[in-house]
Amino acid sequence: MTRTPTPSTGHRARPGSRREDIAAAAIELFLSRGVAATRVDDILAAAGGVSVGSFYHHFRDKLSLAATVYLEHLQRFQRDLLVELDRHARTEDAVRGVVVAYLRWAGADPRAMGYLHQCREPNVVEISEGEEARLKQGFYDRLAGWLGERAATGELRALPHEHSLALWLGPAEQLVRAAIEPSGHSTAPEPDALAAHLAHAERVLADAAWQALRRPAPGDTADQAR
Repeated sequence: MTRTPTPSTGHRARPGSRREDIAAAAIELFLSRGVAATRVDDILAAAGGVSVGSFYHHFRDKLSLAATVYLEHLQRFQRDLLVELDRHARTEDAVRGVVVAYLRWAGADPRAMGYLHQCREPNVVEISEGEEARLKQGFYDRLAGWLGERAATGELRALPHEHSLALWLGPAEQLVRAAIEPSGHSTAPEPDALAAHLAHAERVLADAAWQALRRPAPGDTADQAR
């Protein structure tokens, strides 16, 4: 049985702090209006009347806020998945656990996951792209290294890392994206039903990831094509 993923361990401002109030209000507005259409005054009002001085104590300007919050959520998400990876000795438990952790992270903090998917405005991307690239490189290098080690022991199929990562996390990413960014062929669940919607898929996506990545045993009829 896959153990329950641990709670978030990455950076997060102290709940109820002015910085947290500003960041939470900003995400709500950025998701609903976009960064360009959101004014600092709008953020201050939505944060419960935070002062201008408090805003500029924590953030240089609106774009810096947008980029900083994006990078902090990205780092927290990556750290939480790697913590889940490292807490399992058995390869199967780790493969399954990371899928479950991905879905539970999105269900527990859908605003943060939505912002990670939707924070694509050019001015924000320009500010954050260097650090974003560094974080993503480190994260995927860590996953690729783990996959390579387990393939070398014969526990996982020896696939190109990008193929293994797509099989491992791709379905969970697609399900989450469809839930928070519905298109013509999908319907988003209500916010209070999102966690249950994603939890319903935990078993099937974890099973699928393991079956796709595991090395078939001798005589197994599973597809062994490389």
